[in-house]
Amino acid sequence: MADLQQQLDEAIAARHAWRTGKTRTAAAFGDRRIEYSVEGMKQLDAYIAQLRRAISGVPRGRNRITYAVPD
Repeated sequence: MADLQQQLDEAIAARHAWRTGKTRTAAAFGDRRIEYSVEGMKQLDAYIAQLRRAISGVPRGRNRITYAVPD
């Protein structure tokens, strides 16, 4: 869990540095390489969300609601 938290902290710091203009144009997180562009920022946001879900224990995917409708 500490490793995931460290990765999350680094990803958030990278996002903050990009937003404030204090960073280079690319970053690597393990086996992932993310470039800072509009698309790269979306990937970084998705990566941050994935790490937050993994830390909180929320299962991946969407919760589906099934409605029972009388015939």
